[in-house]
Amino acid sequence: MNAPAVSPVNTVTPSHELLSLQGKAGNAGVVRMLGQGGHSWAGRAGEPGSTVQRAVVQRNKLSHGNISFTNVSLKYPESQGKATRVLELLSSNSKVKSFLGDRSCRITLEKRTTEAPANVVDKGAEGVFVTLASYYLENYDIGYIVGMLCHEFGMHPMAQAAPNMSEEEENFRGMPYPVPGLEGKEVPDGVASMNSDTAQQADHVLGVIPGSPRYTVYRDVTLEMADLLLRDVRNKEEGAREQDVTDLIDCFLMDVASIAATNDDRKRGMPLLGNSEGETIRKDIAAVYNAYKARLSQDLPLERRPIKPLFPPEKTPEAVKADFNTLLKRIAKGKMWAWSIDNSG
Repeated sequence: MNAPAVSPVNTVTPSHELLSLQGKAGNAGVVRMLGQGGHSWAGRAGEPGSTVQRAVVQRNKLSHGNISFTNVSLKYPESQGKATRVLELLSSNSKVKSFLGDRSCRITLEKRTTEAPANVVDKGAEGVFVTLASYYLENYDIGYIVGMLCHEFGMHPMAQAAPNMSEEEENFRGMPYPVPGLEGKEVPDGVASMNSDTAQQADHVLGVIPGSPRYTVYRDVTLEMADLLLRDVRNKEEGAREQDVTDLIDCFLMDVASIAATNDDRKRGMPLLGNSEGETIRKDIAAVYNAYKARLSQDLPLERRPIKPLFPPEKTPEAVKADFNTLLKRIAKGKMWAWSIDNSG
């Protein structure tokens, strides 16, 4: 892709792969990243301890207001173009802007394959620090990239910063909540449920319970991002496509469905050798995805109805499997290179 026009973005100068990955790192290495949480399941591998390329801030920085990429390569139009759009979209999102205030937000790319592909750390007055796996920027389209960032911002520091979050979440914490879409499933406990007390990561389950305060923060920042992506299509921004909106919503729905269906033990759905329950779990994820999709569509306010025709189609178990396989192949690809990173300086 050609890089979009970069006039509002400043470059400044301050001071058979999947099997190979499984063979080298083992199934545990492949899924270690999943156990750490924070992965938005997008649809469309060294040893585990040596796959992280720690970044150094480079001299050439791509920035938009107080948000910047510290080490994205400006040599390649594709990486610069994607980074530029990410900066523009984050800077246009009123909820992200309100959360940041006048603080800086620095995004650093890392070559990582067995860790979560992104994380956001709020350091108060020091600013907000985002780490993004280079393979994710390189191999996923813009809807999935900003979908991942909506998870990291909305599920974690933005939710934590929301007024009265701790008090409001108490009513949801440690309670078994029926999983949307699995109400009729027969399980030993009588009803398929998710529970923050037994989850891999409590805030993930608290962030996918419909009506919970954390889910509301995550959903709302995502829907505003969908509005912005559609705005770019209507304004004929270079590279903007209606598919970007579809990809973003698919990213959100796969994320919440895979968390809810597995109580945030998402590796249970992976198509790996020895995973005897994988097929059943993928069927559950598809059913939960479609239930969340119906709820999200039904609850759209009137002003957001233009994005409704761009919702993704119903998810099938086969499509869930394809999503997992795509992810695993791209993780393997990310092991080999990280051309979007420039740590020179």
